[in-house]
Amino acid sequence: MEERPMEEAESLGQRIKRIRNQRGMSLAKVVRDDFSRAFLNQVELGKARPSIRVLRIIAERLGTEVEYLLEGHEAGIERELALEKGRVLLAQGEPRRALLALKPALTSYDWPLGSDARVTRAQGLIAMGRRDEAAPILEGERKTIELHRDRHRLERLRAVERGEAFRIEGDAVKIHLHLGDLAARYGNTHDELEHYRAARALIEAGVKAPTGS
Repeated sequence: MEERPMEEAESLGQRIKRIRNQRGMSLAKVVRDDFSRAFLNQVELGKARPSIRVLRIIAERLGTEVEYLLEGHEAGIERELALEKGRVLLAQGEPRRALLALKPALTSYDWPLGSDARVTRAQGLIAMGRRDEAAPILEGERKTIELHRDRHRLERLRAVERGEAFRIEGDAVKIHLHLGDLAARYGNTHDELEHYRAARALIEAGVKAPTGS
C-alpha cells in the first residue's frame, strides 16, 4: 500500500494568509499605513520575512499572538503564568526563584507580556545586587514602553531603576478599575484583564470598591 506523504507544516506566510482569510480581512485592512500590501503579499508567499515590529502589528490586526504566527500554537497562558509567578516570588523576597520562574516568558515577542517579564527580570537582578546586568535590559525596555506611550509601565520601570517596589498611590481599587477602563478603550485586552483581576483581588482581600461617580 502506497504511503501518503506527511502533510507539510504550515509556514508563517501561510498561517498569516489563513487567519486573514478566516477574518475576512483584505491586505489593505491589515497593513493600513504601516507597510505596503505588496510586502504583506510577499510575506504570505514566503518571499519576504517581516521584522518583529511588523509581526506585532500583523498579530494585533489579526487578533492573535506573535508566538502563534511564528510557532503555530498559542503559548500565551503559560507565559502569563510564568510572569505572575515571577512577580509573586519577587514580592515575597525570593529573587533567585523569581528569575527561574520567569524564564518561559522572557522570550515572548508579544506586547506587553514580554516587556513586563524582562522588566521583572531586571528587578530581580537588582535585588540580587546585579545592577550591571539589569541596566541594559531596562534601557531596551524603556524604548519599547515609550514607543507604546504606556505611562503606567514607564512609572513601574522608573521605580525598578531606583530599586524601589512599585506602588499605586491613592485608592488602589479605583485606580485599577480606571486603568482597566482605559485599556478597554484602547483595545488592550491583556491590560484590561490584568487590572480587573487586581481590582477583584483587592476587593476580595477587604479593600472597599469605590461607589458612585
